[in-house]
Amino acid sequence: MTWHLECNNKKFHSKLDAIKENINTGQPINFVTPQSYLAHDFTTRSSQTLEELCVAQAYKLRSEYKNINLFYSGGCDSHYVLQTFIDNGIKIDKIIMVKSGFRSADFEINDYAWHYVKRTGIDYEIRQPTQDYYKSYYLETPMDTRTQNEYWHHFRLNNHFENLQDTPADTCNIFGKEKPRLCYVDGKWYTYFLDVSTTTQPGQMNFFMDDPMIYAKQCHMLVDKIKSNKNLSEYNFITHYNKHQEFWNIAIGRYSEGGLFPLKDLQDFGFHNNKDRLAIQAAEPRLVTAWKRRNGKLIEQYGNKWFNQGDPALGTVGVFSKFFGLTKKEIKTVDELYPGGFKTQ
Repeated sequence: MTWHLECNNKKFHSKLDAIKENINTGQPINFVTPQSYLAHDFTTRSSQTLEELCVAQAYKLRSEYKNINLFYSGGCDSHYVLQTFIDNGIKIDKIIMVKSGFRSADFEINDYAWHYVKRTGIDYEIRQPTQDYYKSYYLETPMDTRTQNEYWHHFRLNNHFENLQDTPADTCNIFGKEKPRLCYVDGKWYTYFLDVSTTTQPGQMNFFMDDPMIYAKQCHMLVDKIKSNKNLSEYNFITHYNKHQEFWNIAIGRYSEGGLFPLKDLQDFGFHNNKDRLAIQAAEPRLVTAWKRRNGKLIEQYGNKWFNQGDPALGTVGVFSKFFGLTKKEIKTVDELYPGGFKTQ
């Protein structure tokens, strides 16, 4: 079983299709993890280090696939994956970097990723929409054209170039997802996923979460660091951008103190993030107007309750997976843990 959305006993990879089923049937949408997560005991701590687990996974992938592509942003997650392969002499066939097509918004790749990748000697590809692509999509493409699972409806069209539905069976596309999310409820630790932060699709391998042993290792590393360094009142805020982002990264071994990686700003008021704000500021006004009109039609079609703050520009509302117990071996739903609704407390 792979990562997917489920509603009314039907499996979905498109978020909008799942939302449509929810609207038509009133049945809830669930984010379903692979069967291996239901079988794994998340209270156990692997005796191996995170590095050892990741190296073993890299060797395993290399033995299983003819071609390995790494989607690399220059951020600390994909960089950790890249270094795992390089440091252990494990071949990567191609590094893929995806840009938005707006210089000001592509600082992470332009200023960090590209310069490093050139020095590795590994074959690389840069994908990005041209201005003609933006004009064609926003001014000419009908609304029923789908792309990248329909989680996000921000202005930048970089996600269009991460579609993997035509991936050959002998090719592995690795993404540096995902950091562990934690919550502390009634004296017990749990971990969970949101569909919008994992953005899974067929053909996508998420390096830090597809193997529950690697994911659990990160969880326990983070819990230990939180308990040693944070007050109880802060426990439920660590895995939420932005304030604790550096602590989060250091705790799970992405880098050590003083690591030089760009930090994402996901709380740029009124925008999906700082990158989208920069792209909008640089774009032709008519394209921005057409994008807003397109999002307005989404609201006409699907209502506004499934969009953050009622605005498709801010993405779809996250759907929770099951919650896996780190303190006690148990699996809970969000409704069981939060009868009054999920909240950071």
